[in-house]
Formats: sequence, C-alpha cells, structure tokens
Amino acid sequence: MQGIEKLKQELADAIRNSPEYKEYKYFENIINRDPDLKRNVDEFRRQNFEIQNSGSVEDVFWATQDLNNRFADMRNTDTVNRYLSSEICLCRMIQDICKDIMDSVDFNLDFLK
Repeated sequence: MQGIEKLKQELADAIRNSPEYKEYKYFENIINRDPDLKRNVDEFRRQNFEIQNSGSVEDVFWATQDLNNRFADMRNTDTVNRYLSSEICLCRMIQDICKDIMDSVDFNLDFLK
C-alpha cells in the first residue's frame, strides 16, 4: 500500500502542476475576489450540476438552455466563461484518469447496468 500512497501523491502533484489546474486556479482566484460574482457563479454551477445529474430532468438540452438564458449577463463575462471552461477541462482530465484506472483493473461493475 505504501507504493500506492506514493503514486497517489505523485499523481496529485502532477495534477496541481498541470496547465489545466493552474488555469482553473487562476480564474478561480479572480472570481473569488468578487463575492457577488462568486455567489452567482456558484449558483449557476449548482443548478447546472443538478440538471446534469438529477435524472429527473426530462429535457436536459432545454433545461441547460434555460439556465444559460437566466444567467446570460454573467455568462457574457469573459472571465466567467474562461473559469467555467477551465473547470470543465480539469474535470475531464480527472475523469479520464479515473476511467483509465478503472479500465486497467478487473473491477466488476455489471451490477450498475
């Protein structure tokens, strides 16, 4: 297990040193300087997460469009868009890492089907 702990630390360090993470943290720091903007961005993120993950939204495309329309003023800000884009890039990188690990080990997930 000690070898795995070392590798986990190395992976975490690699993520923190990646351009994706650095860009995300850069824009996060800018957003955090404005409490009202941070509150609005976090509300947008929360609602978007619920739309994508609740399983109870019938038309995800329409709900996402509606959400973007309601937050259009905020979304028209370059900094906000760059922050949200960098967040997506970071999340995709971490998802890809998790997928590669799961694909490389024999771990039965058939019960999820």
